[in-house]
Amino acid sequence: MVSGDDMTENNKYRESYRNTPLSIMEEYLNAIRNATPKDYQQTNQKALIKAKKALKRLDYRDMLILQSSEKNWLTLMNDPDMYLRRIFCKNLYNLSESDLMDVLNIQSGTANNLFNLTSMPVMPRPFQLAILFNHPWQVVNKKNPDEFSYSAPTEYFFEGVAKRDHIKDLNNERFIVKSIDGYVITDPQEIFPLESSPITGRWVTTYREVDYFEFHLRHEPVMDKATQKKILNAFPFANDVIVTYTPFRPEIRSLWVMIPKNERMDEYLGILHELAEYRDKTVHHKL
Repeated sequence: MVSGDDMTENNKYRESYRNTPLSIMEEYLNAIRNATPKDYQQTNQKALIKAKKALKRLDYRDMLILQSSEKNWLTLMNDPDMYLRRIFCKNLYNLSESDLMDVLNIQSGTANNLFNLTSMPVMPRPFQLAILFNHPWQVVNKKNPDEFSYSAPTEYFFEGVAKRDHIKDLNNERFIVKSIDGYVITDPQEIFPLESSPITGRWVTTYREVDYFEFHLRHEPVMDKATQKKILNAFPFANDVIVTYTPFRPEIRSLWVMIPKNERMDEYLGILHELAEYRDKTVHHKL
């Protein structure tokens, strides 16, 4: 049993841990406020350059902290530098160069081009990147994306990009996924009766502490005992469910079915605490 003093110390540690990436982000946001279009174009604004370098060094746990604020995350992902937006997403999901090369089916030594070249990757890679990065494909592939084009998750329905599957088969897919894979789920009403047509989702297995399946729902899920039992039947190793916002898609709710891994229970609980306590528009359900 954890004592009250231990809980207080843990909370103080978490707050201290959170302060570092939040301070780095605030420096970046301040630099943006003080920058001109010329600064962006010529990259000659010292404060902006310094802040960007610091942000690029943050790991996925730091980036999860930054993503807890929907407003600030959208500000980061509206940066004029498309390649910086990609780096934020790559770091957020702990994606390695080999992960990118494997999912995008590209040859050794070329993954870095996704962050250095000025042209959009050849189809279907823009859609594959969007699924990896969990943002509308326009955000991670176009320098000046049109915000009115974000709502439909077209990336999942492009042939050969995502798998079509039944809910009952998704748990076994976890043992096949090497990093992050996308799915079109043909029978979502098996768990979510309000979802009458196919929905999309992702297995995310790139974190050291947790794997999770992310459903994209058009309706707020009813998380009663019956629904929780159905989720456990479909995902027998799951511990928790997080219902949260989806970046750039306010009409879609993301539901994460979370599974601890690698006996990293303390680290898993740390990520769960970040999501449950700090993430905007988020509800936690214990299974």
